[in-house]
Amino acid sequence: MSLVLLAKRPQNSNFPAWEETLLGHSLTAAQSFQAMFGSSNHPTRLACCWQRFFKLPPNYWNKFYESGLVACAFHDGGKGTEIFMDILRKKRKDQVIRHEHLSGLLLWLPPIRDWLMSIPDVEIHVVLSAVIGHHLRAGYQDFAEPLNPDLKCFKIFSDEISQIFCQLGSPWKNFPVSQVQINSLWNFESGCGFDFNQVKTDAKTALTKFKRKLRIDTDLNRLLIAVRAALILADSAASAILRTNHKISQWIETAFQAPLTGEFIESQVITPRIAEIKAQEGYFTWNSFQQASENLPERVLLLAPCGSGKTLAAWRWIKSQIDKKPAARVIFLYPTRATATEGFRDYLSWAPEADAALIHGTAAYELEGMFDDPKDARFGKDFTTEDRLYALGFWHRRIFSATVDQFLGFMQQVYRSICLLPLLADSILVVDEVHSFDQKLFSAFKLFLKNFDLPVFCMTASISPERKRSLTEDCGLEVFPQDLKTFQDIKVQAAMPRYCIQLLEGEDLAREIAIRSFREGKQVLWVVNQVDRCQRLARSLSALCYHSRFRLADRKRQHDAVIAAFKKAEERSPILAITTQVCEMSLDIDATVLISEHAPLTSLIQRLGRCNRRTLQTSDQVGQVYFYPPEDQKPYSPEDLTGLDNFLEAVSNKTVSQQFLGQLLETYGPTEYEPERSAAFLENGPWAVAREESLRDTDNYTVDAILDDDLGEYLKLRKQKQSTDALIVPVPRRWGQHDSRLGRFPMVASSSHYDPDFGFFNYPLEYNS
Repeated sequence: MSLVLLAKRPQNSNFPAWEETLLGHSLTAAQSFQAMFGSSNHPTRLACCWQRFFKLPPNYWNKFYESGLVACAFHDGGKGTEIFMDILRKKRKDQVIRHEHLSGLLLWLPPIRDWLMSIPDVEIHVVLSAVIGHHLRAGYQDFAEPLNPDLKCFKIFSDEISQIFCQLGSPWKNFPVSQVQINSLWNFESGCGFDFNQVKTDAKTALTKFKRKLRIDTDLNRLLIAVRAALILADSAASAILRTNHKISQWIETAFQAPLTGEFIESQVITPRIAEIKAQEGYFTWNSFQQASENLPERVLLLAPCGSGKTLAAWRWIKSQIDKKPAARVIFLYPTRATATEGFRDYLSWAPEADAALIHGTAAYELEGMFDDPKDARFGKDFTTEDRLYALGFWHRRIFSATVDQFLGFMQQVYRSICLLPLLADSILVVDEVHSFDQKLFSAFKLFLKNFDLPVFCMTASISPERKRSLTEDCGLEVFPQDLKTFQDIKVQAAMPRYCIQLLEGEDLAREIAIRSFREGKQVLWVVNQVDRCQRLARSLSALCYHSRFRLADRKRQHDAVIAAFKKAEERSPILAITTQVCEMSLDIDATVLISEHAPLTSLIQRLGRCNRRTLQTSDQVGQVYFYPPEDQKPYSPEDLTGLDNFLEAVSNKTVSQQFLGQLLETYGPTEYEPERSAAFLENGPWAVAREESLRDTDNYTVDAILDDDLGEYLKLRKQKQSTDALIVPVPRRWGQHDSRLGRFPMVASSSHYDPDFGFFNYPLEYNS
């Protein structure tokens, strides 16, 4: 009896499921591809969006379809080895060669290669590249290299592979069944068995020439990345379906069939949010620029003052875009987890729980208890997804609040982000606080805008002249409003005197003002640039402390405490909160006094947005603002502080408006060109390696850790397969220690450095007293 080859570890080793077999999984992957993209003559809605998103020329559709379907059918042939079968049956752990590399070599055997080249519209180099790279572990140097130096040869189940290939090739004509003779014993060195080095060399040579061709043929490169991504999706769907009781075709079709409607956005998001604002503020009226947003084009850069209602303007734009050209998804991207969570809480959570999703690294924890108040209309809603499907669990959701990394991580070959591409391809995208992106993230975002086609709405209160030019001239975004005079209400708000700014010599004077203002019953926000200073000042003044170096549970508590304290501003309760840069976007608060260390211009303007945020709408009150130089510039570079001296001189001892601040940013903000960085997804060519590059600039200063006092609880939760996010704390790298029970990450850090109200210190607490 012929051996049944496996592709997945069977739940029942004696009776593996059809989808767990190599033939079954391969055909299921091909079926998944067809469910997503239809047929060559009848493409699905997703297929049309996919072609538009990747900017594939119309005459490339058949090439995409045929190459993608062939790649799906033959992507896992390399699993048919004796060693891989032993791994699946838990008889061994180590591989001898990556299975996807071997799959590519099998396709490059002369009879199969010649057959593939004979199929109309199949781009063989695209198929080979997609197959060897569908796990994003295919680099030129390590392609088809031995994974264990002690294993020089391995056995392939040649007869079974030949039979499977014949069945997989049956949809196409003339599969060379009589010519396919696959050797049973393969050897990395000559001597015994089949020395496949010549096949490997031929394949690498062909891919090297192909890479040179891709550099000059943009359309061919687009075809490659579209096919490779489609294979990853089909393979992932075929694997995920094993963990559910879903029928693959029906499950995919229900995920990608119906677009949103403007009426849905109006009734499920905009109207409930307005009702909440009325309940909180007592009234609501649309301003003129929010109303005008309905007439904006597909790509917009909205520049409007803090607190002016940019997000509601975005929702009106979304509604109008859907009415003009329906889309299946709405995606809001934020620079931080905190801002994504707040965006979800304020807007998306009003939508039906089956439609809305929050996506970031600790989203599951943030959703716990978010709507536990029985008086809240959202009480009892469950926004969690099916864990067994991982990223694919979001395929049936329609409205998203996420961090930029979650959806744009694909630009640096992040597998999870690639699995979200079907959502992005048929979406309307809103990107908030685009000014805050570091240079590497901003470069990736520009490349994304240039290379992919979808409606995009960027919004911010401040942006440097060079970034504004780059987004408009290079990426095709239209600035709105181009002239504040067009909208009288926003003009009046922008021109209204909002801050009285004074410059101080140093921290001692800032401390005196903070203490005096607090004693006078004012609401004081003090922003510093380093966690150490934040902790020192907060401890010495018994102030609220908020920064990034807390356990997540404590950070959430501190965040809520700061928000709640400033919400009591109408009661004139005195507040003193000391924070780091995290306040610039994640805290929707209204201070009457702002004290800040010097920082980049856009950061200072964002910090100013936390002061006199709402009262200017109902009174002529002016916020009191004090700037002073810190002990040192870190974490900012001299380039980050371009124009700061001129800016400070222009605002010193003056009462200024946000309009005036915008003019100063235009005059003194950075104008130096920011060069584009590499984006692996676009530039890897036939090779594909995940996570060689980060989406953001990182200095690796902190690592995620577990406090040693929490280690027992962490291990208990992990064993029970429950969330451990609440216990994670970022600590300076030098204080993180490896623990064999945890693996490489997270690390373990000493609880002697930690205080729940002030976070993780750089030294044991007794030295910080």
